[in-house]
Amino acid sequence: MQKVYFQVKVHDAPAHLFDVTMNLSKVEKGQLFRLPEWIPGSYMIRDFARHIVSIQALSVDKLLNLEKIDNCTWRLNENAEHLTLNYQVYAWDLSVRSAHLDQVHAFFNGTSLFLEPVDYPVTEYHLDIPKPEQSFAKNWVLATSMSRVSGKQDFSFGKFVAKDYDDLIDHPVEMGELEIESFEVAGKKHSVAVTGDHFGDLKRLVADLKSVCDYQVRLFGELPEAVTHYVFLLHVLPNGYGGLEHRSSTALQCSENELIKLNDPINDDYLNLLTLCSHEYFHTWNVKQIKPDVFLPYDLNTETFTKQLWIFEGFTSYFEDRTLYDCGVISETHYLKLLSQVITRVYRGSGRKLQSVAESSFDAWTRFYKQGENAPNAIVSYYAKGKLIGLCLDILIRDRTNNQQSLHEVIQQMWTEYGKPQKGMREGDLEKLIEEKIGVNLIDEIRQFVYTTEELPVESLLAKSGVTLKWNNPVSLKELTTEVSADVSLGATVKSNSAGAELVVVYHNSNAHNLGLSNGDVVIAINNRQVDVGTIEKSFARFNVGDLAKVHYFRRGRLYESSSEVIRSEKSTCQLTRSEHPPKIKWLN
Repeated sequence: MQKVYFQVKVHDAPAHLFDVTMNLSKVEKGQLFRLPEWIPGSYMIRDFARHIVSIQALSVDKLLNLEKIDNCTWRLNENAEHLTLNYQVYAWDLSVRSAHLDQVHAFFNGTSLFLEPVDYPVTEYHLDIPKPEQSFAKNWVLATSMSRVSGKQDFSFGKFVAKDYDDLIDHPVEMGELEIESFEVAGKKHSVAVTGDHFGDLKRLVADLKSVCDYQVRLFGELPEAVTHYVFLLHVLPNGYGGLEHRSSTALQCSENELIKLNDPINDDYLNLLTLCSHEYFHTWNVKQIKPDVFLPYDLNTETFTKQLWIFEGFTSYFEDRTLYDCGVISETHYLKLLSQVITRVYRGSGRKLQSVAESSFDAWTRFYKQGENAPNAIVSYYAKGKLIGLCLDILIRDRTNNQQSLHEVIQQMWTEYGKPQKGMREGDLEKLIEEKIGVNLIDEIRQFVYTTEELPVESLLAKSGVTLKWNNPVSLKELTTEVSADVSLGATVKSNSAGAELVVVYHNSNAHNLGLSNGDVVIAINNRQVDVGTIEKSFARFNVGDLAKVHYFRRGRLYESSSEVIRSEKSTCQLTRSEHPPKIKWLN
């Protein structure tokens, strides 16, 4: 059994190049080295190896024959008593999935930098990250959750160790002039490391995150053994959003307006950040430990299909804001608003009528992660609809156990039965667990919710829980919840264009659809009056049902005209309010 040693250095920040050195001993001819094709938690083939711009194999300064044999694999064609692989990686993907390097910061996931010696007998992986010598990095520090073996303090450069390859690639690294705040949960250190400019107070975020993390640890009963120091790596951008879970950390991106002052009231921007952090922290259990059976172990060389992502992403989405409400960080009004927005997202598009959530999970690789302009009309999100399935199951369980059990107990049992013993969940295991551990038979309901396109009983179940659901139609589809309902609307989302209003998504059976409009069309006039992104929706809302609407628009540089009779728009925007009648089911605290 051998140890493998990596070193990562900033080679050329303006050119966005990392220099990676890999050392190992007693390597036989034919040894393969491979970079993953995808990263856990993001279900799309990424071809990370395309960013390796140069690579060479050396043994005591002798250049060896290293041959690339497919998109992501190299083969050594000689024996080597001691082998050094040196390669450079281009890092200019400003996302949470890959690697990014410039004079301001450096970030990477191991799946982008660390070649795996295939079937090589490894006992440990060692990683050395020396502080960059360039002047721009004078005040840089380093944040990661990987186990440290050297360095003066938690956020210094130094040496790290991983027990296996899965461990090595599951601790992203952020370097830069980081703003850091720490807190403790269940006796374990938690830190927030922020890079980028913002206008808020990190202490406010830390205070709320502590409440969130405390609650979720109590929900599951413990932190996983893998967590010794949990790190939120937060990159603030002018307009950013994204998160990716890891075993004891998460990589996050947010917009500069999402961090607020210590005593500011909660707003929509801050809610966006809180729910993202809550979601990714919940993944510490649900998907990083509780997994589909096909993920044990991960095969990072090809797509791994499962119909269960609605459990692992959907349930996590349900608890992302339920946690905020249950632990008192947000009010009932905030919670119902967040939930109403998700209901709107699911019901506004017709994709829910064409694709089941099981199919959505299975097709994540080819449809959900490769969405085009027609996605709302063709697919349903296993995140959003999975969240509503979680809502329905939660209320049903409360109803059938006289408010003694809920989805919270189901999650606890999933951790006990599958997460802690590292036993993969198969299709049908959830239904079996609910029946055996909770005492409720929901086989027929889950089959209907998950494997068909029938509508979920959201409205009736919420009504039993003391919540009224009202459907409205907003003038602008930017609105995901509204108290005002219009008779007609354009039925498309729009963005600015120098010539007029450019259409982004055209919803089926809408006025825009009937007018023959499509994604990319630039509408310049309605009934001979000029419109732009700021006026097009209000202009259209002035029509009455039955009026004749005429539009002029550019498509691929050519001017067109079309007209159609205005139809009444479907009410697909949700508004949730507390009912005046006492609830039959105790769903809200």
